[in-house]
Amino acid sequence: MSNWPAIWAIFAGGLVAGAYMTKVAPALPGLRDELGLTLVESGFIATMFNVMGMVVGMLAGVLCDRFGHKRLALAGLSVLFLGGALGAFAWGFGSLLFARFIEGVGFIAFTVSAVALMNAAAATPRDRAKALGLWSAYMPTGGAIALFAAPWLIAAWGWRGLWLVFSVLAIACAIGLARLVPVSHYGQVSSMRLVAESLARSGNIAMALLFAFYVAQWTSIMIWLPTFLIDQHRLSGGAAALATALFVLINAPGNLAGGWLLARGVPRGALIVAGAAIAALCEIGMFAETLPAALRYALVLAFSFSAGVIPASVFSGLPVHARTPQHIGTGNGIVMQASQIGQFLGPLALAWIATRFGGWEASLWVLLAFAAGAALCGVAIGTIENRIKS
Repeated sequence: MSNWPAIWAIFAGGLVAGAYMTKVAPALPGLRDELGLTLVESGFIATMFNVMGMVVGMLAGVLCDRFGHKRLALAGLSVLFLGGALGAFAWGFGSLLFARFIEGVGFIAFTVSAVALMNAAAATPRDRAKALGLWSAYMPTGGAIALFAAPWLIAAWGWRGLWLVFSVLAIACAIGLARLVPVSHYGQVSSMRLVAESLARSGNIAMALLFAFYVAQWTSIMIWLPTFLIDQHRLSGGAAALATALFVLINAPGNLAGGWLLARGVPRGALIVAGAAIAALCEIGMFAETLPAALRYALVLAFSFSAGVIPASVFSGLPVHARTPQHIGTGNGIVMQASQIGQFLGPLALAWIATRFGGWEASLWVLLAFAAGAALCGVAIGTIENRIKS
C-alpha cells in the first residue's frame, strides 16, 4: 500500500524549495534600496541557484544514492533553513550572496533526493506515476505561492520577514519529513559506479537533454514576460507581475495532467512529443502581432499548461531508466544539472537574439529550436522504452 502521508510530506518540502527559487524577484526593489545593490549584483543574487545546480547537481545525486535519500533530504531542508536565516540578517551584497549560495546547496540536496523518496513511498506503478506527477508540480506551485504571498509578507515585515517565514517553513517540513518518511536503503554501490552506470543509461541522457530544452523555453518566457508586457503592451508593473504569477501557477495543473495521463497508460514518448508540439504552436501564436493581445496571452498560458506534461514525464521516467532503485538519485542529479544549465543559458540566448536581430519576434526561432529538441528527445525516450519492454 502506498504511503501517501510520506508523499505529501515530501511534496510540502518541494513547495518550500520552489518558494525559495522565486522569492527573490518580488523582494528585489527592497533589497536594492536597503543594501544598495546594482542591477548586476541583483542578477547574481537571483541566479545563484542556477550556478549551484550547474556545478553540483550530479554530485548531489551521487551523495544521496551513496549515503541515503532521506538523510540528504533532511540535510537539504536544514540547509535551506540555515541559508534563509543567514539571508534575513545579511548586511550587504557579499553576505546575501553567500546566504543564497547556502540556499542553493540545500535546494539541490533536497530536490535530487525527493524523486527517490517518492518512488519508494508509492507501492504500485499507477500510484508511482501519480506521485511523481505531483512532485513535478513542486516548483510552479511553490513558486506561485511565493509570488502571490510575497507582496503581503513584505508589506507587513519587509523582505527580511519574507526570508524568515520561508526559513521557518523549511524546518517545519524537515520535522514532518523526519516523522513520516521511512528510511531508504543505500550504500551498496560505490560512488564512481553510480556515476558511470547512470551516465551509461541512454534514457538518463535523453531525459536530461529533454529537461534542459523544456526549462530553457519555460524559464525564458517566465523571466522576460514582465518586460515584454510592460514594453510592448504598456502594462503596469503590478499587472505584469500578476500575469507572470498566473503563467507560473498554470504549469502545475499541466504537471498533474501529465501524471494522470501516464498513470492511465499513455506512452511517455508520445506524451512528450505532443506536449512539445502544442508548446511550439503556442509559441508561434504568442509572437503573432496580428492576433489580439488577450489571445496572445491566452496562448502564453496554454504553453505553460501543455508543456507541463514534460516534467511529469521526466520525473516518473527516472525510476524506469535507473539501473537499480539506488541509481535514481544520481539520474535525477544528471537531470537537475542539465535543467540548471538550460535555465541559465535559455534566457541569455533569447535576450541576445532579440537584441541583435531586431526585437522579441526574432527570439521565436530560439524557442522553436528548443521545442524541436524536446520533441526529438521524446522520440528517443519512446524508442528506448519500447526496447526495454520488448
